[in-house]
Amino acid sequence: MSSRPLTLNRIHQIDAIEGLRRLPDASVDLVVTDPPYNIAAADRITMKSGTPMSTQKAWGAWDSFHPFDFDVLIMQVISECFRVLKPGGAFYMFTAREQNGYFVRKAVERGFVYRNQLVMAKKNPLPSLSKSNWRSAFEVCMYLTKGKPGVFNFVSQAECKNVFHYSNTRRATKHPTEKPLDLIKLIVQVSSNEGDLVLDPFMGSGTTAVAAQDLKRVFLGFDLERDYIEMARARLGKRSSPKRPTERRAA
Repeated sequence: MSSRPLTLNRIHQIDAIEGLRRLPDASVDLVVTDPPYNIAAADRITMKSGTPMSTQKAWGAWDSFHPFDFDVLIMQVISECFRVLKPGGAFYMFTAREQNGYFVRKAVERGFVYRNQLVMAKKNPLPSLSKSNWRSAFEVCMYLTKGKPGVFNFVSQAECKNVFHYSNTRRATKHPTEKPLDLIKLIVQVSSNEGDLVLDPFMGSGTTAVAAQDLKRVFLGFDLERDYIEMARARLGKRSSPKRPTERRAA
């Protein structure tokens, strides 16, 4: 592990595993992340700017792995996140539906405690262009903890349900897999306190950073795509941020 501390409240252009390995043990309060799903393919169709195209073309190479390499990546993410989380820390990770149960089991084998699944139900899912299958109208996010949960700020019976309905036309960026800010803010609010460190090893459009900043948490993010980092930084810069330690380091 590198001795160079990482500046907090910043998105670093760095590989997720490399960034995680630079963090000390038990230094993070909450992980919220949306890694690649490994579902980009030439024969899998999505919509981009109203035009049908393959997910491979719409998303790019960052979501395409050999299956073995992808499994290794996610196992490393799970293992490193377990190491860097404080006892009682929470781990939220989005996955493709067909992979979710497998990675939950692997996370439990690593030492995590399974708590629940969150479901994002889309009010306006993409149409079925082939009309040969059910429309894809939800995504899932695992919720696990490192031992007994240290923080769970129950908001209300109405809000603390594990099914979240949202419109996927309300986007802040052009990132193809941007997650709804309201959901990420709810996760951050429930599973951390003000001043806590929230980590996202796959920062993408910056939603986790925005949620943390709005709720007076400290954030740390990694991403390899320069365009996405600039997109996220611009998004953060447009918001009125509370006073926070911009030069604090992970130590």
